[in-house]
Amino acid sequence: MRAAVAVLILLFNELFGIGPNEPGASSIRTLTLLGLLLNVAYEVAGRTGWRLRLQAFVRMLVDITLLTAGLYDAGGIAAAQALSVYVIVPVYAALMLSSTAALVGTAYATAAFLAMVGAQTAGWLSTPRAPLPNAAGIVAFNLLVLNVVGVMVAWLAERYRRSRREVRALNAELERTHDASLRFSAELQRSARLYALGEVVAGVTHEMRNVLTAAVSHNHLLRRSLSEADADAKRHADQIEHSLTSASRILSNVLDTARQPSSERVRVSLADVVARVVALKGYDIRRDGIALHVEMPATLPLVSAVPFQLDQVLLNLVNNAHDAVRGRQPQGTIWIAGRTGLGVAVVEVRDSGPGIPAEALPRLFEPFFTTKASGTGLGLAISAGIVREAGGELTAANHPEGGAAFRVALPAATS
Repeated sequence: MRAAVAVLILLFNELFGIGPNEPGASSIRTLTLLGLLLNVAYEVAGRTGWRLRLQAFVRMLVDITLLTAGLYDAGGIAAAQALSVYVIVPVYAALMLSSTAALVGTAYATAAFLAMVGAQTAGWLSTPRAPLPNAAGIVAFNLLVLNVVGVMVAWLAERYRRSRREVRALNAELERTHDASLRFSAELQRSARLYALGEVVAGVTHEMRNVLTAAVSHNHLLRRSLSEADADAKRHADQIEHSLTSASRILSNVLDTARQPSSERVRVSLADVVARVVALKGYDIRRDGIALHVEMPATLPLVSAVPFQLDQVLLNLVNNAHDAVRGRQPQGTIWIAGRTGLGVAVVEVRDSGPGIPAEALPRLFEPFFTTKASGTGLGLAISAGIVREAGGELTAANHPEGGAAFRVALPAATS
């Protein structure tokens, strides 16, 4: 841009002259050629990468100085009608650098021309040509126009940059919202598949429980038909009945979880909730070689909540603990402990895993935030919402002895 302006001034000078100067004035030619040569130095300095913003301000002030020298050569105060050339500087400074640069450039141009006129008036600089009779009025008017234009382009440039920043922020927010909507859509589809699977599981479990009930009945009849002499056979029949009863209890827990019964809040025993979750997850945990310690005191008060929702919360916390310690050496451990606070019942699920990253702790319960590669980021957010609706609080922290600890605190149910 600077080179283009210098070339245009040079051509204009050669063809028509500038101000009172005749065409081809050598002083104007020298100044424009100097401006072109300075571009080479500017290019070299710019490639160093050193204080680029400062370099841009220096270039702007040098340009204004060269323009002022050209105006002096054209007559100084006698060239007052040519002051519009200054407008170029604040306009390109506002567009290419900053609004501050435009205001600085406008103020410097005004001060530079007034200083030159003052020096001519005081006799410190010569006045090559006699000024026009109304030169002072022309100077005042053109400087007023220069400052109005400078302030306007600075304000418009700032508004433009602010609008660009707002548009970029909105685009970034739209991208985040779009990504979140895609994840939410995928989670809805996954939930729909799980719901359908839950219906199938409920049906199969119901039929399996009926078969097991019949097997228990036949086993009971078999035991009654055995004589005292068949002690060994009776012992085997007792073991079969115990296994069938355990399997039936597990299927009942699965059926209750899959059906998701009434959402009405009732008095719930947290010990029963933990027992159901342990019945569902115990086999998987033991199969992976993980130690599971459960300590639920008998004095733990009842709470008011929706039973299957608390099952969902505890199951999610145990699943997370399971994921955290699966495959770790030495053997991983999961602790589930209950205790009583001031008017609250507390269940804590702790693991011996790597713990929660410090940067993830503040965002752990945000929807769609996850530290797992295949996670959806909804499990903890939904769990926190369930506990909050029940009047309690779900918190997370890293345990002093290592691993993550999740704490569910619910107010004790009133009698």
